[in-house]
Amino acid sequence: MKTHETSCQYSDVKCQACGETMERKKLEEHALNDCINRALKCTYCGEKVPQSKMEDHLEICPKFPIGCILNCGQEDIPRDTMNEHVTIHCPKSERPCPFSIHGCEFKGTSESLDTHVKSSIEYHLKLMSDSSYEFNRRHKEMEEKVSRLEHERDALEQQLQNQTEELVVARTNIQTQQTKISMIERTAFEQKRDMEKLHRHLEVAGNGASGDALSSQMEEIMTIVRQYETQVNKLRNELTNLKATRLASNDADPWSKAGLSHQACERRFERNEHQLALHEIQLSEQDVRTQMLEATSHDGVYIWKIDQYSRRFQEAASGKTVSIYSPPFYVGRFGYKVCARLYLNGDGMGRGTHLSVFFVIMRGEYDALLQWPFSQRVHFRLLDQDRVKDACDSFRPDPRSTSFKRPSSDMNIASGCPTFISIGQLRQGGYIRNDTMFIKISVDMIGLQGNAASNH
Repeated sequence: MKTHETSCQYSDVKCQACGETMERKKLEEHALNDCINRALKCTYCGEKVPQSKMEDHLEICPKFPIGCILNCGQEDIPRDTMNEHVTIHCPKSERPCPFSIHGCEFKGTSESLDTHVKSSIEYHLKLMSDSSYEFNRRHKEMEEKVSRLEHERDALEQQLQNQTEELVVARTNIQTQQTKISMIERTAFEQKRDMEKLHRHLEVAGNGASGDALSSQMEEIMTIVRQYETQVNKLRNELTNLKATRLASNDADPWSKAGLSHQACERRFERNEHQLALHEIQLSEQDVRTQMLEATSHDGVYIWKIDQYSRRFQEAASGKTVSIYSPPFYVGRFGYKVCARLYLNGDGMGRGTHLSVFFVIMRGEYDALLQWPFSQRVHFRLLDQDRVKDACDSFRPDPRSTSFKRPSSDMNIASGCPTFISIGQLRQGGYIRNDTMFIKISVDMIGLQGNAASNH
């Protein structure tokens, strides 16, 4: 009986949705047709909603048709398109004048807008004219602002480039000064060593050496002194006189004079030590001037030899030393002082793909006598050492560029050919042999023959 009651069609059961009690055999029909909480599909939006809440759903259903809120007469407008209807289609909605973007503040229905547009042509034209004028004024102000910002950017870029160039020159000057200091320190060390040797000789002389021994020692001292430059000639003569005096003297106590001469020699050496240091600096500067004169190009042609290409390229690619400078040279005996700058891994548009070569105007000794800006055509030629085909390029200086004005610092901004030759072409041809290549820089000498300074 208990088992039968769990499935008996006449026993009472409750609907799980609404809680109503009924015979089991009626439960299925109740769930399909009579239960107030059965799920029904909305006729308009298709969403499933409990039957008891269908009226509430229709109040908010986005697809339920309603009448125009402005009472234009249309009744079947889906609720979610009402804003679109009111804004665009409803004849009773107010919309802004089409010329509102030019300043017209009129709003009205479609009919009133048509009337307004037809009757306000002159007014609208005036608004358009004023609007166009204001737009052009603002556009001009914007262009001026952009131009000013671009000018400031160019000035900052130029300032940065100048500072970079000055830094390179400063590093070169520091290296030169370090070389001079090393030379002075080496010379001072040699002088100190010779002084100690001189002291030892004079001490031997003062301890009772014979006249012959003294003569021999003084001869050796004179041999050492003769190795100095002309600045120590007076000291050498003084030592020679001392030797002659020592040999000729019959005084009972000759070594007292030797002691006096010894002190005089020490003082003299101290003075000449400073003079020799200055002399070394002067010799170094004269050597630089000599090299500059040797590099002077009277026909406007200079050949730059670049050795150790592999090492230099690796340093350029790694960013350690991105560019190298050629030795400075003059275009003519009293002409422009210039040099070349080479980026083995490229610069600007050629970075990473090409070899870039540039021309640099430097501050020279004859700038006051030359014509500015520099305007001679410059030719670059990478020499093919197999003598098959050289790589060539050239450029005509832009007279408006600061690169070709008279230099106000040690050198101007470099200018030239950022895509002179691709790195692939460079390595395929005969341009590099024995890890060395040659670049020929030619300056057009038309108008410069005879040199500007000579003509002046």
